[in-house]
Amino acid sequence: MGDVDALGALYGRRPVLMPQGKSAVFGKVAIRKLYHAVLADVRITSTGKLREVVTAGDRGFFWTSYSLRAASKAGGQITESRGKSVFIFTRQRDGLWKIARLIDNSDE
Repeated sequence: MGDVDALGALYGRRPVLMPQGKSAVFGKVAIRKLYHAVLADVRITSTGKLREVVTAGDRGFFWTSYSLRAASKAGGQITESRGKSVFIFTRQRDGLWKIARLIDNSDE
């Protein structure tokens, strides 16, 4: 299974995840539950390209393009996808940058 704790640690306080074709997910606990549910059933491999990074004070954004492959752990089903994501991030009190909003959009 993927590292749900490592993924969850990327998010700051009160984050919002806006996945393709799904309702927005509010808060670290709910986002972690979503990652856990997805990664329990599928193995995801991906590549990406950083397209742009902009910062202004303690806020910023970057966007990426990606290609991913999701394989069912039960066997059989393999899904391939291309898309882009926008990450809005904020600098935390400890100086670390964390995700405040993540918007995902596939090309299909």
